[in-house]
Amino acid sequence: MFFYRSIGLLCGILVGVVLCVVFFRYANTDKKIKTNYDERQEGIRNKAYKYAFYTVLFYEALLLFLGVGDIKLPIPSYALNFFGIILGCTVLGVYCVFKDVFWGMNNNKKRYFIVFTLCILLNLFSVIGSIISGMFIVDGVMSFAAVNFMVLFMFAILSIAMIIKAVKDKGEET
Repeated sequence: MFFYRSIGLLCGILVGVVLCVVFFRYANTDKKIKTNYDERQEGIRNKAYKYAFYTVLFYEALLLFLGVGDIKLPIPSYALNFFGIILGCTVLGVYCVFKDVFWGMNNNKKRYFIVFTLCILLNLFSVIGSIISGMFIVDGVMSFAAVNFMVLFMFAILSIAMIIKAVKDKGEET
C-alpha cells in the first residue's frame, strides 16, 4: 500500500510540475517560465523569503515539540509537513502582496487570475468530492484531500490579502 501511495504522490508531483511550467508560460507575457523583477522587487522579495523561511522553521520546531510530546493530531504526517510548505508560501505571498512586489514585470494579471481560479477549482472539486463521498475524514483522520484543503487555505488567504491591498490602495488614491 505504501509503495502505491508513494508512486501516486510522485506522479502527482510530476504532473504538478508540468502544469506549473505550462501555466507560467501561459501567464507570463514573454512566454518564459521565470518571472522578471526589478532590483527593488528583488530586495523586498529576498526579505519575504527570509520571513517564509523563519515561518517554516518555527512550524517545524512546533511539529518536533508535538512529536516529542507524543501529541497526535487527526492529520497524517505528510499533510502536516505539506502544511509547513503551504504556510511558508502563504507568508511569502502575503508579504509580497502588501509590499507591492507580488506581480513581476512580465506577468499578465488577467491570465494569472485565470490560473489561480483553475487551481482553486481543481482543489475545491477534490475536497468537495471527498466530503460528498464521506472520505474526507476516515477513522477520525483527515484523508489525502487535506492537502487540497491546505492549498485552498493558501489561495483564500492570498485572495483576502489582495482584496485588502486593493481597498487600501483605492482609499489612498482619493
